[in-house]
Amino acid sequence: LSLGALRLGAERLDVDAALPEGGLPRGAVLELASARALGGITSLSLRACAAAQADARLRGGDERTEGAFCAFLDPYAKLHAPALMAAGVDPTRLLVVRPPLDALARVAVRLAESKVFSGVVVGSAPPPGGRMRGASRERGAAAQPVRLDRWQTVVRRLALAVAGQSTTVLLMTDRLAPRSMPLPVAMRLELEQRGANAPGERADREGGLFLRVAKERHGRVGGLVRVGPVRAYPGEPGGLWRERTG
Repeated sequence: LSLGALRLGAERLDVDAALPEGGLPRGAVLELASARALGGITSLSLRACAAAQADARLRGGDERTEGAFCAFLDPYAKLHAPALMAAGVDPTRLLVVRPPLDALARVAVRLAESKVFSGVVVGSAPPPGGRMRGASRERGAAAQPVRLDRWQTVVRRLALAVAGQSTTVLLMTDRLAPRSMPLPVAMRLELEQRGANAPGERADREGGLFLRVAKERHGRVGGLVRVGPVRAYPGEPGGLWRERTG
């Protein structure tokens, strides 16, 4: 039985309409890429978690169903509570894991293989100027990105783990990071922020958040599509949830 696409349904956003299936594919590994891992990919991932939880409540048909569990692998410790609340995520059904980078792939595969989570988000790139906290053996050291050229096998293992399941795996990456070859993901979405004005300034009419389907398993790719206004996400410039106003 196909569960169909995971519809995000975010208010004042048009992400679903920009996707070939009207939402994110389930039982697959997706790559969310943007320059320096900014521009909305964290908030889009959180919205996917919130949508998976809401979808579980609808399918359960029981008021006692509190929603599906999601996992967020956050080795750079940039996730915080206001972001969860702004995205509509139920924090009681979210597992946040902050593994060291050398264990990130192993932990991601284990979570996907558990078949417990409707969504697994994997952060692979630090914010600009980020420092390692807690998960690093050398606290305060400059944060290093994950070597994605070593993740070909990891992505295939993740895909095998969620095949035929309702789970969606979201891999957040830096679009500018060098790699020897593309990752074998079912879909690659590229996000780009344009016309980002300073706080207190009115947003450029031509600006906003743009999305492009750069890779899709059935070849349905396209150009940049504006999916929302210029917004500021706490801790991530160009996020989806708190609009900048003049």
